[in-house]
Amino acid sequence: MEAAAADGDPYVPIYISSDEEDGQAHAYFAQSYSPEEIEIQEAILLSLDPSRAPAATATASSSAPPSSSRPTGVSNPREPPPDRKGKRQISSEDGPRGRRKKRSKRSRFNCAICFEMVEVSEKFVVSHCAHAFCNSCVGRYVAGKIAENVAVVGCPDPGCEEGVVEMDLCRDIVPPELFDRWNVALCENMLGDDKLYCPFKDCSALLINDATVKIRETECPHCHRLFCARCRVPWHDGIKCKAFRNLGDDEKGEDDLMLKKLADKKKWQRCPKCKMYVSRRSGCLLIKCRCKQYFCYHCAAPMDKNIHFCNNCKS
Repeated sequence: MEAAAADGDPYVPIYISSDEEDGQAHAYFAQSYSPEEIEIQEAILLSLDPSRAPAATATASSSAPPSSSRPTGVSNPREPPPDRKGKRQISSEDGPRGRRKKRSKRSRFNCAICFEMVEVSEKFVVSHCAHAFCNSCVGRYVAGKIAENVAVVGCPDPGCEEGVVEMDLCRDIVPPELFDRWNVALCENMLGDDKLYCPFKDCSALLINDATVKIRETECPHCHRLFCARCRVPWHDGIKCKAFRNLGDDEKGEDDLMLKKLADKKKWQRCPKCKMYVSRRSGCLLIKCRCKQYFCYHCAAPMDKNIHFCNNCKS
């Protein structure tokens, strides 16, 4: 191949020969070329075919470090070219693998309860605070709160006071029976003091007290039995609410109330010490009970056995 200089060009022609058998390319330069110009011509030759570098160049570069064997401005073909800012780009071999690692890292998060890396698809974000936990941990946390009859479930983070676990977001992570129980607890919490229950244990229906009219005797719409809305107990017929509240816990049964009703009818009196009923046929109002307690038969106030006058009722 012959490269001729243009008309008026001071440089003499360059002759480049190629021998296919020995696989070498030889360049013959005119003697009028300076060393700097020869180096430029060698760089041009190397850029055309790096594998066919002249033998002299290969010999000279063997003693130099590997980085000095390449001309200035010629990058290693195995390395990716630098970008506009001079930074080396990630090679195509390592790029997809590195991107896959980054994607897998971004697709998982660390649960603050179980301290495990969980898929983002299993992530549960608490409302009003943005704390995130895995679905299984939140499900167990909510189930424990429901078992404690807690209606409003807060954030599992012990230091968070603003977060609230919304019931609608837990529909798929809480068992159906617990979810229904949680729904009832929320309704009761919203009713506040306006709610009451049927006092009969085999009913216990939730009722709403509209508080428009103050009533005592009412009927349960579910079991159709009467109860006292003030005392919230089965209806105590013949006994006022104040007297009923003064009774002991073991005196509020159905049989006990019937006995009290009969005692009021017969005008029996109760001993202030042993609570037994006493019937007076005749005589003084000073009564001595079998427990040796003296009391007034008219008002049941304790009395001295030597004084037959009650200072309480003046009788």
